[in-house]
Amino acid sequence: MSAPLLRRRAFLPLLPAFLLPAAVLSACGGGAEREEIRHPELLQETARLNEVAGAAVAAGLVGAVFGSQPEGLQKLYLGSAGLSRQSQGPALSSEQPFQLGSLSKAMTAALAAELVRQGKLRWDSRPAELLPELIALQHPDFAAITLRQLLDHRSGLPAFQDPSELEELAAYLAIQTEPLPTSDRERRRLLARWMLARKPALPPGQELLYSNAGYTLAGAMMEAATGQDFDSLLLNWARGLGLELSLNPAPRAPQGHVGPKPQSLKPFEALAPEWAVWVDGALRPSGNVWMSPAAYGRWLAEHQRALQGQTHGLAPEYVQRLRQLPEGEYGLGWVAMQAQGRRGLVHTGAYLGFMGMVFVQQDGKTAYFGLSNTEGNNEDGSSWVLNVLTQAVLQLASR
Repeated sequence: MSAPLLRRRAFLPLLPAFLLPAAVLSACGGGAEREEIRHPELLQETARLNEVAGAAVAAGLVGAVFGSQPEGLQKLYLGSAGLSRQSQGPALSSEQPFQLGSLSKAMTAALAAELVRQGKLRWDSRPAELLPELIALQHPDFAAITLRQLLDHRSGLPAFQDPSELEELAAYLAIQTEPLPTSDRERRRLLARWMLARKPALPPGQELLYSNAGYTLAGAMMEAATGQDFDSLLLNWARGLGLELSLNPAPRAPQGHVGPKPQSLKPFEALAPEWAVWVDGALRPSGNVWMSPAAYGRWLAEHQRALQGQTHGLAPEYVQRLRQLPEGEYGLGWVAMQAQGRRGLVHTGAYLGFMGMVFVQQDGKTAYFGLSNTEGNNEDGSSWVLNVLTQAVLQLASR
C-alpha cells in the first residue's frame, strides 16, 4: 500500500495577532427587525457581504461565503459570490454544505466536554485507562498524557499532516500480520497503538504542537468510554443541539479546489478508497464535517449565547474554559487572540479543497466567518487563500 499525498485538516497556527476570522449567529425574530429599524445601515448588511464575497472571488477564490452577526442582534447575515465548480456553473449558494476541516475540532472538544459532564470521561483520563492494550505498547513518555492535553495540543503527538507521516503509516500497515481493521473505530485503535509506540515529537505536557493525531486519539478514548462509534456520538450530540451536519458531502455540495496560486487551481482529487478510510474516516475527530453556512451559524450561536451568559446547550466547563482562555493560548478547538481591538476566539481549517476561518468575540457579542471552496498555500507554507479571507473579514469588522 503506497501512501498518497497527505492533505490533512489544517490549522494555520502562526496567525498574525491582527487576524480576524469568521463566525456567526442565527435566528430571526421581531427583535432583529426592530434593531434594523433603529440602525438602518444593517438593512444593507447582506449587500455588503455580497460585495465582499465578490471582491474575494476577484482576488482568486473560486467561490466564497461570508457571514456576520452584528453586536446585539439575534440574526445571521450571509453573502456569497463565485461558482460551485471552477469555470462552470452553477453559482455558489450560501445554502450549500461546506467542508469545515479543522473548524470542527471545536465540535470534537465540545463533545468530549459533554462526556466529561456526564461522568463518562475525566479531563485527566489517560489513553491506556480506556485502551488497555496500550499499557504494554506505548512509549513511557506517553504514560501520563491526558484527554485535556490531547484537546489542547500539548500531548507531544506529531501533527500528522505531512506526507512523510503517511508514508510511515503505510510502512506500519504493510508489516501487520493480522487482517487490517474494517471499521473506523478499529482503525482508530490501531492508529492509537502506532502513534503511542513512537517517541514523542515534543515532551508531553509542555509546548504546544498542533496535532491531528491527538484529536484522533481523543476520539478513540470517547468510543472506548461510551461503547459507541465516534460518528454516532457526534451526530446524536449535534442533533440534541439542533445542529444539522453531515459526515459526507451531499450531491449539491460545491467542488473543492487546490492550487498554489489562482491561475493554477484544479479540482481536488479524492484519495483512493483504501486510503480514504484512514484519512477521511479514521481521522474524522480531527476535522471532517460538512455544514451549510446557516447551520454553522447555529453552532456559533450556541457559543455566543453561552459566552453572554444566556441559555445554551454546551457543557459548562467547555464554555468556562473558552471564556477564560488567555491570549495566545490554544484550548478545546480555539485560540484566544486580539483582533481589531477585540478579544476573540479564532480558528482556521482546510481540507478537501476548502478553507475557512472564524472569529467569535470572547464575550459573545459579535462574530464573523468566511468559507471558500478554495485551498492553496504559497511556497513558504503561508496560504494565499487565507490571506484573501483575512482581508475580507477585516473589512467586515472595521466599522
